[in-house]
Amino acid sequence: MDKTIIEKIYNDVFLYIQHSNIDLFLCGGASNKSYTSNRDELRKRLEKNKKLSIFYPEDMFMELLSRKKYDLFTLENFLAENSDLIMIVCESPGSFTELGAFTSNEKTLKKLVVLIQKKYKNDKSFIMQGPVRYIEKRDKKNVIYFNNDLDDMEKVVEEYLSSKYWFYRSKKYTRKYGNYTKEINLISGQFYFILLLLYFFNKIETKEMNEAIRYIYQERRFEANQFEILYTAALKRLYKEGMLIKNIEKGLNYYKLSKKGYYAVKDLLNDIMIDNRDKLVNRIRLDIISAQYR
Repeated sequence: MDKTIIEKIYNDVFLYIQHSNIDLFLCGGASNKSYTSNRDELRKRLEKNKKLSIFYPEDMFMELLSRKKYDLFTLENFLAENSDLIMIVCESPGSFTELGAFTSNEKTLKKLVVLIQKKYKNDKSFIMQGPVRYIEKRDKKNVIYFNNDLDDMEKVVEEYLSSKYWFYRSKKYTRKYGNYTKEINLISGQFYFILLLLYFFNKIETKEMNEAIRYIYQERRFEANQFEILYTAALKRLYKEGMLIKNIEKGLNYYKLSKKGYYAVKDLLNDIMIDNRDKLVNRIRLDIISAQYR
């Protein structure tokens, strides 16, 4: 892959993406055959709003946690850096453990929101008098009480998101390029950059994709030891959202966009605020074709 073209896609297209989505890591109980957790129910209801990108930490990081080079504290910090919000539905022993861990970490604490049933509000338990009270002292809005009812749970969370993000319920909203750019030292940044590269190049051999992202990452002087975890998490997200396809051709593995991924990039490009957008897109495509015949 031509590095000049990669740089052009990064500088002239990627950096102008209008990020109006909220990256929300949702923690809580797990469902089984006979029980659907409140977390799963809440996700189904919230993800109808396209301004929300909802993730489960275990989907992104459990595989990485099994590797000896990553510890829980490192992944907690990584979670904080790659989220706008961390929301915990307190409904299981595991979620209480997460609450304690995230409250003890200043980076995760800043983005932490707790969802808990009203019947526990006046309990003298360790959870209520410890982590929950501590979060309330910092900001009462970050502890959300709800009745034991799915509709009420959805309502209070929607109200919280609307009060925190004024654009949450607006039908059309774009952010100007600047402080809201999600760079490639974030999962979301790599997610969108991979989409753009595949849109322009059509298909990319897996090793070349890694090298292309790593090249820009290093040029920007981001933390080298964070690259692997970011890249792996971005690919997981692309697969989970049905944006990415892997094919084998002549013994090599290639990434391609799915139909959903292709139209996601089309929508992305339509919102990019740059002059002569169509001319730029066509110029990049011509450069790619020319590079193939050099």
